[in-house]
Amino acid sequence: MNWKTIFNPFLRFDDKSLLFAGLASVTVVFLIAYFFGYQTDSLFHFRFISPEDALWKIILETLAIYVLNIVVFFIFGKIINKRTRLIDIINPIFISQITVIFLLLLSEIPLIKNAQKQILDSVGNQTYEIEPITLLIITVNSFFSLAISAYGLAILYNGFKTATNLKNWPHIVIFVILLITMMLTLQLL
Repeated sequence: MNWKTIFNPFLRFDDKSLLFAGLASVTVVFLIAYFFGYQTDSLFHFRFISPEDALWKIILETLAIYVLNIVVFFIFGKIINKRTRLIDIINPIFISQITVIFLLLLSEIPLIKNAQKQILDSVGNQTYEIEPITLLIITVNSFFSLAISAYGLAILYNGFKTATNLKNWPHIVIFVILLITMMLTLQLL
């Protein structure tokens, strides 16, 4: 296994294996998020579950997030390349969610959770006195989270690029705009 395979597994593995791994990753993300009290509200983003939310509602909303992303990127993929298949769009979206597992687990490490609580408490009390070690923990966590998120986005981009034979810079710009728009819009719904 080399760097190319790590950042673009779509070149090495077959569609069925990737689909199985992607479905498994989305299921694990849902279970871990639900266990920790979160719900997917867009790709790579979560919100807290309200106590009034029923499990069936959380499942339907999560499925809607994935379906909307798949539909939008499938339509865009078809515009770029008429031979784009649905599985070629589903796989990058689902496989990129593997990185979310690490983000969720990282945010639940007690040391990080306590540092986040201290910062929220200082903001809530308007004291703004933050211990240097707390700031260091949050900074290191932020860098790790950013690196993991960037890796997930790279997998998503490389998978879409492979599926659609994306080469033109205007299409790349549209992909980025679509991704950002989808992420922000779905968080607001």
